Amino acid sequence: MAAIGFAQVSLRVDQRIEQNQEAWYLFYGQADSARELLSTIASSLMTFTGVVFSITILVLQIASSQFSPRVLRTFLEDRFTRFSMGMFVGSFTYAMVLLPEVREPTDQHPAFVPALSIFLAFVLVLLSVGVFVRYIHHMAHSIRAVHVIHRVADETRHSLARMYPEQAREPVAPVTVPRTPPDQEFPHDRPPGVVMAIEEAELLALACDRDVIIALVPMVGDFLPRGAPLFKVWGQGRLSLDELRDCVVVGEERTPYQDPAFGFRQLVDVAERALSPAINDPTTAVQALDQLHDLLRSLATRPFPAHLRVDTSGRLRLILPRPDWEGLVRLGLDEIREYGESSIQVARRLRAVLGDLLSVAPADRQAVLQEQLSLLEASARRGFHTEVERRSARLGSTQGQAPGSTPAPGP
Repeated sequence: MAAIGFAQVSLRVDQRIEQNQEAWYLFYGQADSARELLSTIASSLMTFTGVVFSITILVLQIASSQFSPRVLRTFLEDRFTRFSMGMFVGSFTYAMVLLPEVREPTDQHPAFVPALSIFLAFVLVLLSVGVFVRYIHHMAHSIRAVHVIHRVADETRHSLARMYPEQAREPVAPVTVPRTPPDQEFPHDRPPGVVMAIEEAELLALACDRDVIIALVPMVGDFLPRGAPLFKVWGQGRLSLDELRDCVVVGEERTPYQDPAFGFRQLVDVAERALSPAINDPTTAVQALDQLHDLLRSLATRPFPAHLRVDTSGRLRLILPRPDWEGLVRLGLDEIREYGESSIQVARRLRAVLGDLLSVAPADRQAVLQEQLSLLEASARRGFHTEVERRSARLGSTQGQAPGSTPAPGP
């Protein structure tokens, strides 16, 4: 639409310019030459567009096979790829709009060659060439493992800042969770999908208004089959399924907006794929562990939002399941430890991660870290067949290498 509007504006300007007027930026030629030039521009831009589509599909295939199908979303949402597509398609549309406006002289109408518009079409071709070169560089950079890992990690950091703020909301006083059967239950009656987001403020306001306690059954990121329990309600206030359903967004796949665990899932998937026998790239797995280390370290001392929400008088109103510290630690480390059982590089990096987390985590969050160290030791006994190898695997290292390493705490 922008290209069509731009073409109409440039044509109106051309109608005010005297034909055959000479200027360095105006096209000087007959209608046949103008039509041939515009046809060439249109065909070349269509070729550019086809090449860009082909490169994009190839990159998506590489990303899916080498990293994880779940990271494709980061490529599909890439702004420069969208801009490049828009640039080529828009320039093609601009040239096509100009083509029928070029007229030979007739008895009723004089010749019309939009000299300025043709010059602008030529400028758009030059810009498209520049964008194409930049696009090739951009796509070559975007499929590097370190770029994919950093991009997923940055999205996860933004999600953590949103869902786990430094000042987390906690109940102002101890509250009692209902132990009796709920007064109302609401199943999911729509097509199956994944819980993508929750309007927490709206649910809390609704619970306060009806003087009830609302419990959401699935967690953000959970798959929700048709007919599965969605809400449980305690209290005599009447609620409708439509009111509650409007507070929950269910879609086809997880997103990091309210689901930081999905970022952990993507990083773990990348590490697992790198450790598979077909790829066998433990260095990429260590790079994913670097980002998981940073994410877990940022959470180690941060207060987690309570899964219980109260009103201004301290009465329980909302029960929301949330990922906790233990769950995120296990999500980030368990599978990588299992897949990297025989990789000394991964074993050393995992031990360094746990040693650092133990140095910053408060006492009430260290039990799961000690558990992970015990599991790592058991994994080393299975994965390495000699005591020399096991001692070497116990050397924690931030790069997974032995020189300069120091033993990390643990059994």
